[in-house]
Amino acid sequence: MKDISAEKNNGTIEALRLKLGKANKRIEALKVSEKQHKKSQKVLEEVAGALKERVKELNCLYTISSIVEREGITIDEVLQRTVDIIPDAWQYPEITCSRIVLGEREFRSAAFMVTRWKQSQILTVQGKEAGCLEVYYSEERPPGDEGPFLKEERSLINVIAGRMGTTIERKMGEAALIESESRNRALLDAIPDLMFEISEQGCLTAFHQGQFNISADWSRTIIGRNIYSIAEIERVLPKRILDQVMTYVRLALDTGRTQVFEQHVLLNGERKDVEVRMVVYSDRNVLVMVRDITTRKRLEGEILEISGREQRRIGQDLHDSLCQQLAGIGFMAKALQRKSSEGQVVDPSDVGEVVTLIDEAITLTRGFARGLNPVRLEADGLMMALSELVNTVERLFGISCFFECAGEILIDDNVAATHVYRIVQEALSNAIKHGRADRITVVLKAEGHNCVVSVRDNGCGIGKAVNHGKGLGLNIMQYRASVIGGTLELRNSESGGAVVTCSFQNKRAD
Repeated sequence: MKDISAEKNNGTIEALRLKLGKANKRIEALKVSEKQHKKSQKVLEEVAGALKERVKELNCLYTISSIVEREGITIDEVLQRTVDIIPDAWQYPEITCSRIVLGEREFRSAAFMVTRWKQSQILTVQGKEAGCLEVYYSEERPPGDEGPFLKEERSLINVIAGRMGTTIERKMGEAALIESESRNRALLDAIPDLMFEISEQGCLTAFHQGQFNISADWSRTIIGRNIYSIAEIERVLPKRILDQVMTYVRLALDTGRTQVFEQHVLLNGERKDVEVRMVVYSDRNVLVMVRDITTRKRLEGEILEISGREQRRIGQDLHDSLCQQLAGIGFMAKALQRKSSEGQVVDPSDVGEVVTLIDEAITLTRGFARGLNPVRLEADGLMMALSELVNTVERLFGISCFFECAGEILIDDNVAATHVYRIVQEALSNAIKHGRADRITVVLKAEGHNCVVSVRDNGCGIGKAVNHGKGLGLNIMQYRASVIGGTLELRNSESGGAVVTCSFQNKRAD
């Protein structure tokens, strides 16, 4: 019985030993599994953290894209909003700050400070270094791939800097385009000419009404239509002008040369002189410019009429004075000839009287010559002519008239000098007749390559003197100034009276 009991006990112990061994193995297996689980959990946490960082980076890039694509936003607004959102994309947003430096401008995030924990990237605009993007930590953090920063953050700052460079280039291009369009529009609005682009078939592709009296709504409706199908256009340009336009359009396209012609037309019930100029604009298209030259034609006519009146006056003066003088000299010379042929003694006083009359005739002739050409051909001719003019005005009208010249001013262009003389002559006439002045000063001086002549009086001023700027004399003065490439200014003097100033280029000074 004892042997049986011992065998049973031994079997039980062995079984327990086996179970214990299995249990220990199971425990070891569970310990290994737990270690692997913890390791996996750590890896998952690291992956989750990394994914969280990548999500922050993606959100940052998405937000920057949204900012950049916003219509009407400026470069400064883009850069400031970018530095505001950058800190949230870094690993430690609570201690992160950033800034963008672009030239002399600087954009900072909140609580910005410069520290030794820094990450930066250059901003490149149009292939050149234009600034930089900087990210700072305000406190120390454990080392990463680049100081305390991650390699992914290096990639992110590089991408942001590249995007900012591209955005700045684009915004600069947009600003330049807007400025160019605005400048071109301003230039176009300043052009008084009627302009339109027309094809070889007569189709209008662009239209600018200039200062012609045309409805803006109507001018927009004619684009894309043939000029012969627009009945309303005949209110602006008659059909015979349209026919002539098309003839010259084809001639311009065939020859490639600018075509110009003038016409006298009835526009909106008013007679006008127009100059039509055509330039080949693009393939089979011509730019037509219609300019109102009525005022120019009228002034040219007035200049010719003034010249004609002056010639008629001189002719009358020649007839009434010089011819009579010469007739008297001829009569006396014949009397002396008769006496001499008859052997009579010639009285020296009679010869002296003939000489006196000849001298007077010479003086009259010189006066007429000065009237025809008041400025001598010599370079100092304008100075001498203005000095004589001032003396003549003072003598004829009994007023105080002075001429001042700053040094010796020589002008080789006799045509320009003659126009300036006529401008001064007209200004003196206006000051006396309309301004009721009794003291006038004419000043001629040089300013660099320009000459300036001014006429200053003590009269009643411009507002009351020259029909409020509508006098024909004023228009002719302005026309004369434009002919010589000069400018004419009329203003009231602070001390009273008017000042007329003409500035023109002295070619001798070049």
